[in-house]
Amino acid sequence: MKISVQDKYTTQTFKAADSSRLINVLQNLRKTNPENIKMTDIFIKEISKNSEIAEKPVAKYLCKGSSAFVFDTPDGKILKLTLGNHFPMNRPAESFDVPVYEHIKSGKVHCYLEEKLYQHGLSDGFVEIVKENIRKKGYRTYDIYDGDINQIGISKDGKLYLLDPECAKYKTIFHALFGKIKKLILRHFAAVF
Repeated sequence: MKISVQDKYTTQTFKAADSSRLINVLQNLRKTNPENIKMTDIFIKEISKNSEIAEKPVAKYLCKGSSAFVFDTPDGKILKLTLGNHFPMNRPAESFDVPVYEHIKSGKVHCYLEEKLYQHGLSDGFVEIVKENIRKKGYRTYDIYDGDINQIGISKDGKLYLLDPECAKYKTIFHALFGKIKKLILRHFAAVF
């Protein structure tokens, strides 16, 4: 899921009180964003089944990825809708990932409420720091290149994070299976002790 920061719809805001509900914003996007009708229709269909997601307040549509829409919320967070889990092969959230405050699922659509990060003032060197953090955790970097500051952000407290979880993947299928088994064993021992 590569986030496009030069999306021609990034300045679209919603002023009517009723249209700030996520479901209304998606219906409006369906009319004004014909390139993404299929994905928008899937989001509308799936979140219509879950009022908790459908009623989420949205202030602005920011951008889209290959399988995601990203919105600003009135309380200064990011709401991300994705087709499927945005962590590749359901890998766990890691310390280099944007903090997720809430995760709700409706059918094949996932809704993530995340910390809002900033990209102002970031340079090429910060990308290498994030890539090194990914490697230290045992993952391989994917679709994040030298100087690719569009894939990273910085929090208010100065921590660097990866914006697109698809950029950190298991090295092999074996690593993914080993990670899942390790997680199950640790969960079992935590319950016993």
